[in-house]
Amino acid sequence: MIAKDIDTTQIATEWLAGLDKAASVGDIEKFTQHFLVNGWLRDVLCFSWDFCSLESRASIASYLAEPLAGSTRFATVGLHDLTLDTSSTLGGPSTFPIPGGDGALGIQGAFRFSLREPDARGRGFFRLVSSQEGYKALAVYTSMHELVGHEEPTERPRGIPLDAMKMTSWEDAREKEVKAIESDSTVLIVGGGQCGLMAAARFRRKGIRALVIEKTPRVGDVWRNRYPTLSLHLPAHFSSFPYQPYPKNYPEYIGRTQLANFMESYATQQELTIWTSSTVQSNPPPTFDSETKSWTVVVNHAGENVTLKPKHLVLAMGSGMPRIPKFPGQEKFKGKVYHSDFHPGAKEFKGKKAVVIGAANASSDMCQDFVSNGAASATLVQRSATCHISLKTSTSHVKVNYPETRDIEDADLVGDSLPPRLVIQMNGENLEEIKKSDAELQQGLRDKGFNLTWTYKGVEGGMVVFYYEKFAGSSMLDTGIGDLIVGGHVSIKQGVEPTHFEEDAVVFNDGSKLEADVVVLCTGNRPMTSNIKALMGPEVAAKIGAVWGLDGAGELRRVWRPTGQQGLWIFAGGLNLARYHSRHLALQIQAELLGIKEPTPGYPVA
Repeated sequence: MIAKDIDTTQIATEWLAGLDKAASVGDIEKFTQHFLVNGWLRDVLCFSWDFCSLESRASIASYLAEPLAGSTRFATVGLHDLTLDTSSTLGGPSTFPIPGGDGALGIQGAFRFSLREPDARGRGFFRLVSSQEGYKALAVYTSMHELVGHEEPTERPRGIPLDAMKMTSWEDAREKEVKAIESDSTVLIVGGGQCGLMAAARFRRKGIRALVIEKTPRVGDVWRNRYPTLSLHLPAHFSSFPYQPYPKNYPEYIGRTQLANFMESYATQQELTIWTSSTVQSNPPPTFDSETKSWTVVVNHAGENVTLKPKHLVLAMGSGMPRIPKFPGQEKFKGKVYHSDFHPGAKEFKGKKAVVIGAANASSDMCQDFVSNGAASATLVQRSATCHISLKTSTSHVKVNYPETRDIEDADLVGDSLPPRLVIQMNGENLEEIKKSDAELQQGLRDKGFNLTWTYKGVEGGMVVFYYEKFAGSSMLDTGIGDLIVGGHVSIKQGVEPTHFEEDAVVFNDGSKLEADVVVLCTGNRPMTSNIKALMGPEVAAKIGAVWGLDGAGELRRVWRPTGQQGLWIFAGGLNLARYHSRHLALQIQAELLGIKEPTPGYPVA
């Protein structure tokens, strides 16, 4: 445990100076000696044009020693000028509790650095712990931040030109920009939800011409057209958009229509070029020309087919289509059956019997809606165990790294600085504390027959393992459903599968049945690959393989990084990850356009 009289800044400064010295002379052995024997390095775009997490000194050393450009990876990249970053809202080095450390504290801090090849600057974060060898790194994070000479503007544009002979109106300048983008877009973004908008805003700030294709009539309809009680389950600051935070009078948990309207205003104020009521045609599908290194894409724009030739295609289409099972006898059922994606709101079901099949976030929202609107009964059918955490506990953990006082880019640096597998491991070591926070509520849920789990495929990692591996499937961030279950307002039917319908009931594989007037299928969505296959065709989909879930490098498959198909990128994830990694996606595309980086043909499906 760190004593009160230890100078955390001095320890961090000395450790970082040693790391910088080893990096500057290309000494891999001395560099890795600054890590614990089982320490981690997470790198984003610095030592390769990809994402990579490495565990142990031996793995880090082996990776850095790989041949590159006639030398080693470490020597070629030329990491140097590592300096403490004390000017950001993170402040100087601070202490952090070591999970499972019985109160022991480590030292953490941000730093900045430069690269020689490519000529770039980066931001990093370290976590040090005391060992028999002195202070060593539990984890170090290195992330490319900008290419030298091609930095993202941080100041306001002047607006009024310096040359009085070149005066023009904003309207004329904007019209000229839109025409250039529409006639010669460098990047075509498919999908105008939060991911597509964030990517487009980042590209525009970097001077990359990006056109967004959105199938709905209005920006924000992807939220606006969903069920009325839908809202974000994570705090507003954590869920911010880049460059434009939510107004201070917005609630902590933003509702669907308010978010939709914000997205529409965001598109306007960030001056994004978007074609609404437009779709990319899948017959013929987009095709890539390896000679011109460009795509041919046919877009139905408001009823007229337009052929575009972008260099890069970004798929920001979210999850796959709803997974809607069909059951024998369903056509004879006198009530209504639909997927949660098409829930119209529960007002019309006042005094009716509702059955909700599924036990994750959507089912939670459905049950609360039915109870709030006076349904005669609401029964949640839990087919398998659910990873559950209360809104209060979740928010308290999120706000450790995302307090309102912290700049969102600084918060994202910390929030993304740990390798995903280490996050899962540390969360597992901290699980008893999380369980303790929700102990009373979760015992009440068990008493009502609700089955809880914190384990996925043998890994006890709590909510984060379900996010990384299942895109949050089988998990529930409880915004009130728990109290309704404990209070008897929502009944639980556990461990059964529906087999067929009768005229007024749904029947299960144990022979039991529930009378129902409405059955909502909270059965999730198909994998992202289903959307990709439908749009791009089976050949491209096969090149890409699985999307999401951790790969052999311990990073999320295919998102924000090379996909296996040159010029094709997948942009997905929660608002926080989309916001942060919009920078990394833009850097990869910018580097290819500048000739700094060779176009990536992809890597083997893993």
